[in-house]
Amino acid sequence: MTEKTIVLPPASSGNGDGAAYRLTVMVPKRRYLSYLRERWWVVLVCLVTTLGGVLVYEPTRPEAFTSFAQLYLSGDVLLNVGSYFNEDSQNYFGTQIELLKSARLQLAAFSRAGIETLPSEKNPYKVDIVQPMKTSILQLRASGPDQSKTQLFLQALIDGYLAYKKETRRSTSEDVLTSLTEQVAKRESALKTNQESLVEFQKTNNLAVLEEEGKSAGLYLNQLNLELAKLKLEEKLLEEGLRPSSGLVETNRLEGSIAKTTLTNEVGASEFKFSPSDTSLKVAKVELGVRRAEREAAVRDHGEVAGRRLDREVERLQNTVALLEAQSLAQKKQELEDTKKRIAAIAEAIPSWEAKVLNLNDRLSESQRLKNNIQREQGFYDHLLATLQNVDLSKNVQQERLSVLQPATTARPADNYLTLKIVLATIGGLFLAIGLVFVWYLLDDRFVSVRDIKDQFGEIVLGLVPQIRVPRRKPKQVLLEPSDSRKAYAESYRHLRSALLLSPLGDSRPQTLLVTGACPAEGKTTIAVNLARVFARSGLKVALADMDAHGGGAHRLLGAPGEPGVLDFLRGEASAQQIVHRTEIPGLSLVPAGSNGEYAEGLFLRPGLDDLMAELRKDNDFVILDGAPILAADDAALLVPHADVVVMVVRPFYTRSRLVHQALDMLYQRQAKQVSIILNRARAEDFAGHYGQNGIAKNGTKGKVSTGAA
Repeated sequence: MTEKTIVLPPASSGNGDGAAYRLTVMVPKRRYLSYLRERWWVVLVCLVTTLGGVLVYEPTRPEAFTSFAQLYLSGDVLLNVGSYFNEDSQNYFGTQIELLKSARLQLAAFSRAGIETLPSEKNPYKVDIVQPMKTSILQLRASGPDQSKTQLFLQALIDGYLAYKKETRRSTSEDVLTSLTEQVAKRESALKTNQESLVEFQKTNNLAVLEEEGKSAGLYLNQLNLELAKLKLEEKLLEEGLRPSSGLVETNRLEGSIAKTTLTNEVGASEFKFSPSDTSLKVAKVELGVRRAEREAAVRDHGEVAGRRLDREVERLQNTVALLEAQSLAQKKQELEDTKKRIAAIAEAIPSWEAKVLNLNDRLSESQRLKNNIQREQGFYDHLLATLQNVDLSKNVQQERLSVLQPATTARPADNYLTLKIVLATIGGLFLAIGLVFVWYLLDDRFVSVRDIKDQFGEIVLGLVPQIRVPRRKPKQVLLEPSDSRKAYAESYRHLRSALLLSPLGDSRPQTLLVTGACPAEGKTTIAVNLARVFARSGLKVALADMDAHGGGAHRLLGAPGEPGVLDFLRGEASAQQIVHRTEIPGLSLVPAGSNGEYAEGLFLRPGLDDLMAELRKDNDFVILDGAPILAADDAALLVPHADVVVMVVRPFYTRSRLVHQALDMLYQRQAKQVSIILNRARAEDFAGHYGQNGIAKNGTKGKVSTGAA
């Protein structure tokens, strides 16, 4: 994003006559593709650099030769023996590749091939080893500057690798054989020890008897636990039966039940037999309830006299019930005591039987442990013995079947892939150029084309002046001649003349023009001089005033004297008529800057400047002021109130956007009435699409003015 300034029409309450208003908004920065197109030479330089580097390096680099070979590993690569070989195939092949690349084997191969030994980073002979996916093949490729030595080096490396593997297997097999023999002896001794321990145990322990005793003891212990549980339940029931309230509740319940029924009992008192049991007690209670019911019925039917005859019988039954209850309670207490004694006896016997059962279980477990030790040691012993038997007479443990699938081939010139490198260099150059231009694009805020000015500023682009070639020794060639052969250059100034003549401000066209820039070297003096010459040749009276006190050079271009001038007039050292110098072009007069520019401080603030401007306007149709750069000196800002139009000159690839923003802010702060922009040294493509720009109409609105080159 970047800033864009929009110029609004003046309002009736503006600050000064015709004061314009500016609004700054954010707009997208110019498109990157357009910027890249304008920097086409960066792409060309990057492509030339990358392609040139490839094309220069390839013919000059030393020729290389390449030899190929293949190794094949078949069968089981490793044999799992105990915990000695547990590498998987991927790690194994990686180990073999690193072994082939080791300094020991490569130095030996260099010696066999007659190659001078150099540090690894300087040695031109290299070897690359790869394993194609899901294969047991190793592909070797050696490269070097000598055709025969490259092949010899690769073959010597393979031979050295095979010899090293053979020697390693031999020494490893001997170590494995020794280790296996020691392990077999240890396992055999451990097996015999466990067997002897089992025999000693069986001398004092009959396993069949132990198993039977264990079963019997376990069953008896279960019976004791069950009997103990039953007795504890019986004890609880007996304790519940001894509660006093239980008998009373039962008696009341029986009496109420009997009273509510029409129970008749044919059994007499003489026929009832008392027994110290619960059954007799219940029968007596029932009989008592019946007699009480009969007494109540007799009292109700025949009176109290009839009831007294049954009182003796009721009393006798009550005594009988009390006696039976006492006998039942004594009997239950005795049963409770007996139950507690049985519980104590069983509880005392259970721990001894539990200890006996645990002892039997321990002896049986010890027997099983000894048997398991014997089985485990027997398995280890059998496995080691079988492994030992697999070792052949040459003491090799199943050698890996390693063979040379393809010996080292005759070395051939290496393919330099020139076409591919050119394509990659082209792609790399393009990416490099795009990256450089993009970084430049982000950091650069200089104007490149007229489009940049339109995208960022709302001021009028008054016109474009094309770039021309002028020798440094002939600076006057920048002046526009009457019949100049540089048609585009001449037409650009004619369009500027038309734009100024047809752009009225208020009720009349502008008469005073201030030509300035944001910073030096933008071409403002050349623009001012050529505009004055074009106006004068059109029959108008023009006064060109050099207001640049420190760097004025208009008099040198026109070949006129440089003093007296504006500074002399403002100091009171010359009159208005003395500082106006005629030129070779009729109607064009020059007012030079004058002498002693280093003492010009504050001269433009003197009232004499108003008198000078009034004098120049009175005698001329146009007054063109060649001012100093806005940001370089304050003199130009002091001239703003005297100008009808301020013309800012900008230059592509030189003027920066932020500086122009600062200059415009300063101009509008000084009450600039109208600000226009001229693009100096414009390129041909800017003219191709530039048909015109806006002028200011009487009512303050913008009208089209043609300013493009024909």
